[in-house]
Amino acid sequence: MKWIKNHKLISFLLAVILLSLLFLAGSVAAGGSGNIVTGVFNRIYTAIERPVTAVAGGISDNVSGIFSYQQLQKENEALKEENQKLKEQVTGLTLSANELKELKTLSKVLNFKGISGSGDIVSADVVSMDGANWMNIFTINVGTESGVSPDSIVICGEGLVGKVHSAGKGWAKVISMIDESSRITFKVSGNLKLIGVVEGSSDGTLSGFMLDSNAKVEEGDRLVTSGMGLFPAGIEIGRITKVRYDSDEQLQKVDIKSSVDFKSLQKVAVIL
Repeated sequence: MKWIKNHKLISFLLAVILLSLLFLAGSVAAGGSGNIVTGVFNRIYTAIERPVTAVAGGISDNVSGIFSYQQLQKENEALKEENQKLKEQVTGLTLSANELKELKTLSKVLNFKGISGSGDIVSADVVSMDGANWMNIFTINVGTESGVSPDSIVICGEGLVGKVHSAGKGWAKVISMIDESSRITFKVSGNLKLIGVVEGSSDGTLSGFMLDSNAKVEEGDRLVTSGMGLFPAGIEIGRITKVRYDSDEQLQKVDIKSSVDFKSLQKVAVIL
């Protein structure tokens, strides 16, 4: 009895099987014809068969549900893997677009006059800022191994950046044109006879003066390198934002906005 209590389901199924066998034996003994015994067995069998069928159906549904859940899990994992692959593809396309943008920006340097005959050009990344004010002194990730040397000219797609101060293997320090030690001669793009000098300052701004105090210049005039001295001719410097006459020095002075945004400078090119 203890075994039956501990194994109720098995005992129940054995009872059903036993009754089924008794029903079969009764049917055979009666010659297959209906009698009272057969009717009693039919009623007992039907009463037992219904809950057994219901239990079996419930077990079948549960087993089917388990397999369906496992299938959903597999499909979910497959979708996650596909989603990750798509994310990686999107990231790759984004990087390619950024690289293409940088190449297009650097390709503008070829349009500056005087550069085509100045030798090779090597591109570089800005890796650190060394100056206290803006980007007046910074380091790039190319150096002597690429032919970079002191006084190599540094430019970007927008215009003149500065010159190399010192270089070693895999690095070079650049002094930008906004540094207070920088002095560059320029010409006015619309009238190349008008010449002046632009200087950097400690606060990262540009100012200058015209060699001819009577020079006709105005706000918005575009300034380019003159070709005198270290820098090749035709590289854009910036635009005049203010013109004023200094009666003490008897000079016509100009404030200049650089064409290069030094705050967001990331890629440059070095003329070797």
